[in-house]
This record gives sequence, structure tokens and C-alpha cells, in this order.
Amino acid sequence: MPDQTIDYTEGLRLFYLKKYGEALPRLLRAAEAGDVKSQHFVAMLYENGNGVERDLEKAAYWYRRTAESGDREAMLTYAMIRALGKGTDADIADACHWASQSLHDGNEKARQTLSILRAQAQDAVADATAAFSAAHKTGDTDEALRQLRVAAECGSAGAQFALFQLLYDGQGDLPADKVAALLWLRDAAEQGHAEAQSLLAAYTGGGQA
Repeated sequence: MPDQTIDYTEGLRLFYLKKYGEALPRLLRAAEAGDVKSQHFVAMLYENGNGVERDLEKAAYWYRRTAESGDREAMLTYAMIRALGKGTDADIADACHWASQSLHDGNEKARQTLSILRAQAQDAVADATAAFSAAHKTGDTDEALRQLRVAAECGSAGAQFALFQLLYDGQGDLPADKVAALLWLRDAAEQGHAEAQSLLAAYTGGGQA
């Protein structure tokens, strides 16, 4: 059995016995070795000050590590951390990114949170749209695509529809990804984009991506 699995199992046992100070070193070793579940528990221990001095900066760091490892619940938690600036700088665009990723990975609990975040992200959409136009004019396709994603994640139905078009068949160096494309199409349709609504029904046979 790998060391990180042993550390996680023993750390979890101690955690549920509320022996947080003994659990943390075990979980921290497993977390640093890349165990996603341990990363999430370490983040919670630092956030709540269980067995260690409360440290929101370390909590934010470990929530981000967990989110980057693909944990969709941690993605949503980190989205709120970024929105509120708890232990890190507040960044509404990054908050929308993580909430959007969580939703696209199947976490329906992210839907309402994302809607709230996007209502606060109008300036971020405007900035990303302007940056997209500037990059497009100079032929910087990588930056243009990055800014298009920012605008889409922050709630621009037009940007979401554009990503659908780019991803459905692939464009240039961008490989086709029909699953991701339909998720963006659904986003655009839910925000009232007429062409997206029509195409969603055609592609999915009733409007469910």
C-alpha cells in the first residue's frame, strides 16, 4: 500500500476521532504527495483552525491545489474564496472560472453560485471582450482565445456561443471537443441566446446537453 494511502487512512481515522493535531501531519504528508482527498481535509483543517492555528491563506492554497486536481466540490469552494478574497486576492473572473468548471464537471450545486457570480462580473466581461478584440487585431490567437474563455466564464452569451462554434469542429490548432462545445452551447441558450437555443434543441433532441 502506498505511503500516501496509509497516511490518508490513518489521518482520516484521527480526523473523525477529532484528534485534529495528530491527523494534520498525516494528511499533510499525503496531500503533499498528491492525494486529492487529503488535500481537501488539510484545507478544511486550516480554514476552521482544527488542530492548527487558523490560516486562511494556507486554506486557500490547499483548496486551489484540490481544485486543480479535479475535485469539483473544491472548485466551487475555491470559487467563493476568490470571490470573497478569503486568504487570497479577490478576483471575480477567477471565481467565475472555477464555478464554471465545477458546473461543467457535473456539479449542479455550482449553478446558482455561478449565476450570482456572473451578475457581479459585468466589468470583467467588458475587460475580457476589449482584450479579446485587441488580441484578435494583432493576430495573437492564444491570447484571444484566453480572453474569449474569460468572457464566456463570466457570463457573456456571445462568447459562450463563439466557444461552441470553435470547439464543435475544432479551429486551427484548437482540437474539436464536442462535449465541451455543447456545454458552452447550453450556457448560451440558458442566457437567452436565440441561435444557441435553436441549435441546442437540434443537437440534443429536446434541449438537454
